[in-house]
Amino acid sequence: MAALSKPFESLERPGIVVSTKISNVQIWKGALLGVNASGFAVPMAHGTANLKFIGIACESVNNAAGSAGGKSVNVTKAGSFVLTPNSGYSPSQADIGAEVYAVNDNQVQVSTTGLTSAYKIGTIAALETTSLGSNGVRVRIDRYTY
Repeated sequence: MAALSKPFESLERPGIVVSTKISNVQIWKGALLGVNASGFAVPMAHGTANLKFIGIACESVNNAAGSAGGKSVNVTKAGSFVLTPNSGYSPSQADIGAEVYAVNDNQVQVSTTGLTSAYKIGTIAALETTSLGSNGVRVRIDRYTY
């Protein structure tokens, strides 16, 4: 294609929210998501090997009875989110700036202790209360998503 000589619509899609095909799973709004070795989105779980963190689910999608790739989910790939600390982890002010690891699609911790696979998903920006009223950590996921 030659250099532009008139306006060209490049079909911009802001890189903050993208649609990703999911495996044959249930995904809940607010879930930490990864892509598996087949390239389909699944809930993050430290017991699942070879995941790549892709972001936070913007919506709930149920494809448990479907085939992998049969449905898609919108995923937020940047920003900060209040997540639930894993049981046994009590966040403190000293944790601000610390990297966190996914335990499952809802919980995080700052150490790799007890994790089969250590998936870094962001850094702690603040200590806040979750939408359910429990102690939480605001995690910035920028530069951690694929």
